[in-house]
Amino acid sequence: MYDSHYDLLTIIYFNLKKGNPKANKQKLINDCINVYKDENVYGGIINLYFMSPEEMIDELGITKSEYEDVKSMFKTAINGLKQMQSEGVIPNDRKFIFSIEGCDFIKDPIELLDLYNMGLRAILPVWNNENRYGSGNRTKKGLTFLGRELVKLAINLGIAIDLSHANEQTFSDVMDVVEKSIIEGKEPIVLASHSNARSICNRDRNLSDEQIIRLKNAGGYFGLFSNGNFVSLDNESISKEQRRRKFVNMVSYVVNDLGYPKDKILLATDDMNFNPDTSYHGLETFDIFNLKKEVNASLRQRFDEETINMFMVSNFENLYNRINNIKYHDYECPLNLNMNQKK
Repeated sequence: MYDSHYDLLTIIYFNLKKGNPKANKQKLINDCINVYKDENVYGGIINLYFMSPEEMIDELGITKSEYEDVKSMFKTAINGLKQMQSEGVIPNDRKFIFSIEGCDFIKDPIELLDLYNMGLRAILPVWNNENRYGSGNRTKKGLTFLGRELVKLAINLGIAIDLSHANEQTFSDVMDVVEKSIIEGKEPIVLASHSNARSICNRDRNLSDEQIIRLKNAGGYFGLFSNGNFVSLDNESISKEQRRRKFVNMVSYVVNDLGYPKDKILLATDDMNFNPDTSYHGLETFDIFNLKKEVNASLRQRFDEETINMFMVSNFENLYNRINNIKYHDYECPLNLNMNQKK
């Protein structure tokens, strides 16, 4: 199967960072061998993610000078991935879409041009907090002037816009730009790579039914998210098997009750197995090292094999092919945007 949200680029950078006392390169190698082994994970959307400076330092040991050079981090992570493929740790035939989660440290939208040339094909403009482009689910503001320029340029480059983590106002503002570009005859790719339905699990990181319908109407992809905290409000008090049933109920609700097209459904883990902070562990619904087998067995409760194959394989491959064959559109983007300009 394919995983539509996994922080592999961050994992690689974290473990290649010189002098990082928390790094464990052998664990990275062993994990990648087990995750990307035959008949488990075939690839997916892999991210380099950015939190607040304090969180980046505390959780990942990434210094201010490092995270202010996103292009260097991105290049290091991708080169590390290629090296692991050349050494046979990750098979060469795995299909990856490179993404940046939280564009906090992209100082100017025009940097997308360089990042695109390095392989960037998806962005989450925001993570949980507010940044120069918009606001995440922990804040209330919407897309900024720079955020609109970022989204417009991304659309014209063929970079997918990922709305997971956006708050309601930022989500709506991004969708305004996306919908306008559709009217103009463009072909934006929009998705929520790792979100669920808020009406089933009332977390502010999940999407309302109205947001899900709006994403559907724009032809967006929806990555249903197996992380336990976003499947069930009582995640810590229920068994893994109960959590899996709740995840299947979540998928069924989005597809059968909200009518989301089966050919636009993806599946995501956002597995945090690599993180040395043990507070993240215990949230997983499926074992990342046996992901395909466990997800397939759970989905059989409600769906036939053809539909399961769409969710697990063919939908991502269609997205992958589309994102690598999109038509470009001209867009006037100032080379020196005024970052102090108001929304």
